[in-house]
Amino acid sequence: MASYRMAQHRAIDAQGNDKVGQAAISMWWLAHAAAEETLTGSPLTSSWLKLFRTHLSTKDQYWLRWRGDLAESTELRRAFSGLYGRFFARALLNHHLGFTCFCSLKRNGLNILDTIKVVRTSGGDIPDWIAWDERNSRPVLCEAKGSLTARDFLSANIPKCVATGKKQFYRVRTSVLGETIYPAEWVAATRWATDVRNGNPITMLCDPPVEDEPLDEEKIKVCREILTRAWINSIAKGMGWSDANDLMSKEREREALLIRAEPGLIPEVEDWPHYEDEPDEDIQEESLMEVDHHHEEDSKEQDSNGSIGELSDSNLYTDTSILLPPKHESSAHESPYIAALVTRFGIRPVNPSEDFDTLLYAQESARNLVEPSMLVGIPLNINSSSKVNEDTWLDKAGIVIPGNLAVFDIRGVEINQLR
Repeated sequence: MASYRMAQHRAIDAQGNDKVGQAAISMWWLAHAAAEETLTGSPLTSSWLKLFRTHLSTKDQYWLRWRGDLAESTELRRAFSGLYGRFFARALLNHHLGFTCFCSLKRNGLNILDTIKVVRTSGGDIPDWIAWDERNSRPVLCEAKGSLTARDFLSANIPKCVATGKKQFYRVRTSVLGETIYPAEWVAATRWATDVRNGNPITMLCDPPVEDEPLDEEKIKVCREILTRAWINSIAKGMGWSDANDLMSKEREREALLIRAEPGLIPEVEDWPHYEDEPDEDIQEESLMEVDHHHEEDSKEQDSNGSIGELSDSNLYTDTSILLPPKHESSAHESPYIAALVTRFGIRPVNPSEDFDTLLYAQESARNLVEPSMLVGIPLNINSSSKVNEDTWLDKAGIVIPGNLAVFDIRGVEINQLR
C-alpha cells in the first residue's frame, strides 16, 4: 500500500502556542489505529481495508485526498467521516504524542476495576477515550473529530468542531483511587479533502489548558498497569480470547506465531489496484462545479491565519522527524505473536495448529493480488506493568510498536509456527 500521504497540520498546546505546517501521515499508523478499532468492535470497521485500496485518490498521490467525494450519499459520507475521524485521531495521538492504551468511554463513562473512573456529570456527548501518556506519566482524555465541510481549520480562532469537542471534557469527572485528577484533554480533528472538494487536507491537535497536577508514584504505577490491562482486555475477544488474563496466559505460547519482517519487501509497483467503488462520473462532474468556490474559501481561510507560527517551532515537536516521511528500516524484525488475520470479511483469530494452512493460503492469495489480508499480533510476553522505551519498527511490511499491537501486510512477512 502507499506508505504515506501529506496533510497540513496545526498544533495548539496547553500554553496557547499555535503552529502550522506540513506533516507526513504514514498509512501504517492509520492501519494500526484501524486495527485497534476493529478489535474493540467498532461499527463498519470491516471496511477499513478500503482506506488503502479504494478510498484514497488515484489522481493526487501527494496529499491525503479521498477519491470522488468519499461516498455517493450524504449518509455514507458522514459515516466514513466519523469512522475515519477515529482512525486518524488515534494515529495522530499515538504517533505524534505517544499515547497508548486507548479505552473507549461508554455513554456514562468508564469504571475500570473501581480504580480509574471517568463519570458523566452532565448531559450531552462526552469524550471518546481515556488513554495513557507515558511521556508525562498520566492519563489523558481524547476526543476525535472529522469534517468534510469545515472552512475554519486554519482561521485565527479554534475551529468550531474542535471547540465543540473541548466542551465534552467538562461533562466528565476523572478519579484514581477515589481522588479526583485532572487529565490533559486533547482533541484530534481532521478536515478531509476529496477529488471534488479542492483545498488541502488539514489535521489538528488541540490541548485545552487544564489544571496540571503531577501524579505521585503510586498513582502512576496504578494507572499504567490498570489502563494497559484494560486495553488488552478490550482487544482480547477480537483476538479470539476471553479476556486479558486469557490472552496473557503462559499457555498462549502454544498458539503463537513467529513473524519475521524484512525492511522494504513490497515495491510500490506491487501495490493493490483500485478495482471497486469507482466514483460515479455524473456525481463527480456535477460536484466539480463547486471546486472553484471551495478553493476561494480555502484561500480566505489561509489568509486569516496570520497569528499562527511555523510547526517546526512547536514545543510539541522536539523531534521533527515525526513530521517527515517515514524512513526504511535497516534491519529485520522478528518476534513471536498471538495473531489474528484481517480480511474484508472481518477478523479471524489464528490457532496455528488448526489454521496454519489457511494462513498460508491467505498469504499466497494476497501475494497474487487476489484478496488483501493483514496480520495483527500482540507480543507473546506482553507485560501490563512494564514501561516500554524501545523505538517503533516501521517499513513497507508493517508497523511494530513495542509493548503494543503490531500490524503486518501478510505479503511481506515470513510466518512460522513457534512450536
